[in-house]
Amino acid sequence: MFNVLKINVLFSDKVLATTMLVLFNIMFVPIEQGPFSPVKIGFMAICPLIFIAKKPIITKAFILGALYWAVCYILSLVKGEMRFSTLGFLGMYLITYITYFSFIVKGTFTLDYFTNVLKYLILAYGIVLIGQQLCVLVGLRNMPLLNLQNQPFLSITKLPALTLEPSHSARILTFAMLGYLRCLEMTIGHTVTIKELFDREHRIVTILFFWCMLMMGSGTAFVGLAALSLYFITRKTSVYIIPMVIGLFFLGNILELKQMDRAVALAEAASTGSAEEAMAADGSGATRVIPVMNVFTKTDVTQLETWIGKKSMEKDKNWWRRTDTKIYDQYGLLAYIIFLALIFSCVIKRFLSIESLLFLVLLGANISNIYYIWGCFMIMTGIKYFQQNRYD
Repeated sequence: MFNVLKINVLFSDKVLATTMLVLFNIMFVPIEQGPFSPVKIGFMAICPLIFIAKKPIITKAFILGALYWAVCYILSLVKGEMRFSTLGFLGMYLITYITYFSFIVKGTFTLDYFTNVLKYLILAYGIVLIGQQLCVLVGLRNMPLLNLQNQPFLSITKLPALTLEPSHSARILTFAMLGYLRCLEMTIGHTVTIKELFDREHRIVTILFFWCMLMMGSGTAFVGLAALSLYFITRKTSVYIIPMVIGLFFLGNILELKQMDRAVALAEAASTGSAEEAMAADGSGATRVIPVMNVFTKTDVTQLETWIGKKSMEKDKNWWRRTDTKIYDQYGLLAYIIFLALIFSCVIKRFLSIESLLFLVLLGANISNIYYIWGCFMIMTGIKYFQQNRYD
């Protein structure tokens, strides 16, 4: 009888939903090995069974997710590009998200519980990063328990924390912190202030968040901080918030953080509207910025390719150097419109919001088979649910 109870608890809605939320917002390299994690793939493989076993309901996520995948499948069939590496994994991520969404709309989480999950996620990132820094200081580059496996980029100012690389951690932490702010906002009934973030209850979370964002060694982190600063800016607070943001960038210069310099250089180049200048400023960052820029400058709705997508870029070894790519290239504008319907129906409440800005600047306003994107979607989905249903 006791064993049955333990199994029931282990497979309860709350445990399964929490596992999804945490699993797709971390990457423990010693076990998962890389982006094609056997742990995540194995979990996604059983999600259809979980969805069926847990009294399936037809949700917006189910309808739009299934429609999006079906359109991608048909277009791939038309173009003669049927690959499990893209369509198969896309389907697995979608069914995992659909299952998670069904748990959320059933009221599996309370606001307080969801807040604590985000809180402890941020704390875990901070503790692991500090542990990694101490290891590197004493010359230890292989410490599996702290997610260190002698990665080639390791240095005191460039560490992965709880993901595969610093930029992944920066994205997840930015969304987690915004989610934490939104949860506090709903709890206390007003916009959270900087002073309240440093109250005794939230002080450690805030300090560890800033420590991670400033010290993990990612230019993406500075983009995330700049976007998050908008949460606090009002006419009254702009007097000290704007100088604080400027001060953070000066601090980056004093510490000679090359990642911050890259972020600034890319932002300046992108502001000119030139894809070529963006690529010259930062080739890696430009691959995420250029596809968005080109939507507004190179979209031709009279071309069939615009609507059904281009041939796969997987065969083009130099695709990342191209300056003519757009965010809807793979499956076309038709599928992309359905994808946006999914995002703004299930993931983001308001189009004009910080969530939308982060979706644009950190996730490239796109979907792909990368774990952290879906983890960020899961965070925002929980926030949207509580914003629409404010009860505990």
